[in-house]
Amino acid sequence: MEASTSSNRPIHVRKGDLTKEQTDVIVVCSSSIGLLASVLQAGGDTVMSSYNIELRKNSTQIIAVAASGQLLAKAIYFVSWEPNSDEILLCKSLEKLVSDVIKKATNEKYKSIAFPAIGCGQFGCSINLVTKTLIGKVHQLRTFHSMTVSFIIQPDRTDIYDEFQKQIDLLEPFEQLEPLERTPEIPTVSVPIKNGMIIVEKGNITTQKVDAIIGNSSSIALQDTIIKAAGDEVETAYEIEYRCNPNSILISTPPGKLPCQRIFFLRWEPDADDSILRQSIIDFIWNIIQNVISCNYTSIACPAIGCGGYGCSVDIVVKTIVQEIKNQLKTRNLALTVKFVIRPEQQNIYDEFCKQVLASEEGKIFDCFCDYHMPFEFH
Repeated sequence: MEASTSSNRPIHVRKGDLTKEQTDVIVVCSSSIGLLASVLQAGGDTVMSSYNIELRKNSTQIIAVAASGQLLAKAIYFVSWEPNSDEILLCKSLEKLVSDVIKKATNEKYKSIAFPAIGCGQFGCSINLVTKTLIGKVHQLRTFHSMTVSFIIQPDRTDIYDEFQKQIDLLEPFEQLEPLERTPEIPTVSVPIKNGMIIVEKGNITTQKVDAIIGNSSSIALQDTIIKAAGDEVETAYEIEYRCNPNSILISTPPGKLPCQRIFFLRWEPDADDSILRQSIIDFIWNIIQNVISCNYTSIACPAIGCGGYGCSVDIVVKTIVQEIKNQLKTRNLALTVKFVIRPEQQNIYDEFCKQVLASEEGKIFDCFCDYHMPFEFH
């Protein structure tokens, strides 16, 4: 059996057999015929009889049955779920399923639960979108429910296993702490945008486990912070590139000591004219996206450019950044996770990013995976 993380971590993924999971609850999707048959066979006549009795009573709710036979779990939750070709409805249905199951397990005093890779097999759903939705919802719910959650993947589906592992890694180091160990002043907000995801969190840009970390070569403080953390290799690479192309918009370096694959330093300068300022930010985001696409990257971490010592309007800068990222994710249909990493002391900037990320074009609030409570005036 392949394990992605140590067993004491709250969210993990493994290759294995759901019927052999030693956990409090296993979840079975009734529309997954193969898995349903395997679980009923392993549970024996008692489970089969209990399932059929409960199914006749109510086929739309969670059917909870005590496990028996060869099953190692304490209980089985049979859930009714069908995929949807509309991605928004698909995500909402998966979120509701996870929420209903975890809340029921919590109410019944269970402490651990194992899910299959719902929607990633015969249904033909986007694996990237499904895994983001499932991991994101579990991440949100664990703020309120202390539950160990496992995702059990068929041994031959390495592609699904790898996608779950990637989404779990994007939540580290925050997600892998138990709720009581978390630092309360570091909340996160995560909002799916088509196949992509926008995350806002307080933290250190140099510690982000993503494909690319974004820096602004015009911000001496940010540039120095990234290069100092990355080490001599990056400092040398940056100096060579700068000497060869001093007017280049982009300087790309290896990661050095940072936990990413590449560092992109992009040039950006503010402007006192609001219209020119907005367009410069749009161009900055466009250049980021172009380079991310060319490298086939699926995750990036960005600082709050323009919100430091430039004296720019935080409202204009953040709104433009977030709107353009949303626009790029939607129009290009990118499977890209964009993390905005805000310094812990920049509460006003963090609040503004959360406000803009959670806002839809119609002025409504997106459904999100968040443990952040917006200031009253945002509602």
